[in-house]
Amino acid sequence: MNLISFLSLLTKLKENRLAGRVAHSLLAPPKRMAQLNYMSMTKMKPKKAGVLLLFYPNARGEVNFVLTRRKVYKGVHSSQISFPGGKPEPLDDDLWATALRETHEEVGVESHQVKYFRSLTQLYVPPSNFLIVPYVGYLEKTCVFLPDSEEVDAILEISLEDLINNQPMMTKQRTSSAKFVEVPAYIFDQNEVWGATAMILSEFQMLFKVGLSK
Repeated sequence: MNLISFLSLLTKLKENRLAGRVAHSLLAPPKRMAQLNYMSMTKMKPKKAGVLLLFYPNARGEVNFVLTRRKVYKGVHSSQISFPGGKPEPLDDDLWATALRETHEEVGVESHQVKYFRSLTQLYVPPSNFLIVPYVGYLEKTCVFLPDSEEVDAILEISLEDLINNQPMMTKQRTSSAKFVEVPAYIFDQNEVWGATAMILSEFQMLFKVGLSK
């Protein structure tokens, strides 16, 4: 899909109702939705984070989006695939600004180049106690990503078409409890995307298919 067709569909979807928990449940790890049903956000006092689902035209003019593979570190999300993003800093005006700043720091995209589309449904991640606000943005031109050597192990450039046509599969993943469990995941060229990242992609996939069906 080229950028013009993509932006035309986005325009139709800007005010559409989001699928939220319905979409999240399709890619949620076992028991995750049950956890979320009884958890009180007031009691959990989660840390907030802003992440960016960033679309852009590749060298052939086809629309891609970018994910990162995290470096190995002492944390529950070590070496997992995720969106650019993270925790707010004092100078951030809001979580959109956080997502833009983190995207610049992690993959080298200049914040002023990113066009805002909309936010998606916020998502609580129990293992790290983060409440994530996902944003969707896009670039009008092809860019060269510059990964942060301290945080990013690899940059994954994935076709929008691969997401729209992707059918989740069950995979075995090591969870925060160090146990291997079967979880649903998207497979992109042997890269297994699961957990919160997959749940957010599920909502965008569902939203975008509404536009394709009209």
